[in-house]
Amino acid sequence: MESNFYYALGHDLRRRIIKIIGDNEFSSFTALKKELKVSTGTIYHHLDALSQLIEQGKDKKYYLTELGQHAYDSLQDNIESIISPDFSKKEFNSPILKSLMFLTPKKIINYEKGYKIYTVIFSISLLILGLIFCYLNDLFPILLFFTNLFQSFHTTNLSLEIFFNVFFIINFLLYYFINEIICRLVYKKSENSIKFFLSFSLTFYPTIIYLAIRYLFNELYLLDYSVISILDNILMIIFQVWALWLLTFNLIVNKHLKVENALIISLIIHYGGFSIILALSI
Repeated sequence: MESNFYYALGHDLRRRIIKIIGDNEFSSFTALKKELKVSTGTIYHHLDALSQLIEQGKDKKYYLTELGQHAYDSLQDNIESIISPDFSKKEFNSPILKSLMFLTPKKIINYEKGYKIYTVIFSISLLILGLIFCYLNDLFPILLFFTNLFQSFHTTNLSLEIFFNVFFIINFLLYYFINEIICRLVYKKSENSIKFFLSFSLTFYPTIIYLAIRYLFNELYLLDYSVISILDNILMIIFQVWALWLLTFNLIVNKHLKVENALIISLIIHYGGFSIILALSI
């Protein structure tokens, strides 16, 4: 029984089958084929290997057995260590990564049972807070960057004024669609788009904390301008690193990407944002 359990978890496709069924409580063969995008024979082979973890009901749908539920729970609890076999122990044992994993709201990003409503509430709250703090700081968001290049821009056009004030939401949607399109076009990963979207605002969680701290320093005049400027740049870099990790982790969990591929997407888009900021400042 124990050897079958670990054998079942030893293949990425079998882990994905368990996770799909566990996330939805059941799954049809058609749904599995659509999600996994592999041949019928391959799915049947792995379902056979999972015979002690998955059972087929009278309705022809697949359900987790008691052992299968235990496997699903193990996948959820140990997601940071099994999401990618290529993620070496040396990398995972690094102090920086351990700290980032500690700061990662895994249950919310995983969209686990009992946390779904919290994910939605937390995501909406983050978007509202981001919009408010961008307005209070008079900053214009570009992906994970913020600029005051448009600070002196004033217009009597109501539509443009509204556009500038709600651009944090537009920026969030733009950032999501860029990631989704790259996943689909480059890595052929179209699964879990809704879950990815619902937890995507957590990417901005660290930057919203940064905006709140920035507003606090500016509002209370705790430090002189030169010190604030230096501290502002340091804080922005620290919180951006955290944000990039949250995005990377989200891509790994919901798009089933390897760590290195998820990092490539995160960093390429991030440097794209930096290039836009640099071009605007010239």
